[in-house]
Amino acid sequence: MLGNGTRFVYVFDRSLSMKGTALAAAKQELLASIKRLDRVHQFQIVFYNEAPRMMQPQQMQYADDNGLRAAESFVASISASGGTDHVQALKLAMRLAPDVIFLLTDADEPQLSRKELEEIRQRSGGAAINVIEFKSGPNSGQGASLRKLAEENRGQYKYVDITTLPADH
Repeated sequence: MLGNGTRFVYVFDRSLSMKGTALAAAKQELLASIKRLDRVHQFQIVFYNEAPRMMQPQQMQYADDNGLRAAESFVASISASGGTDHVQALKLAMRLAPDVIFLLTDADEPQLSRKELEEIRQRSGGAAINVIEFKSGPNSGQGASLRKLAEENRGQYKYVDITTLPADH
């Protein structure tokens, strides 16, 4: 998934439904993505369930050795629990004025309402929002609001069948 810019926010679902393979795979891909950034790029990580939780300090971090260590420590501390509220996590991410937001979730429920989609689009500050939906089994097409979120914010939507991922996560 592409992301053009220098400021990236990774918004990852950590609700109970992400427990096991999905969260392990998401964490692995998150760290791999951050390691691919140039040292001059900035990033922040938001894990969320009913409430968002941001990596400390709550500001953009450079993708240098210190930033990578902070990301690894934060990611290792995260476990799956609770329900899902995409909107609060996205609002927190948008306050950081990123160029690109990567949203990863397994939850097409709750669907984002037309009003929520419009509010996100208005608040995004022009940030592209890329959405990766992790599910078990073939794409049923249920994540319509997630696809709209990406389309309406200059982003891409990708579906990942977690049953096709290697078992060593």
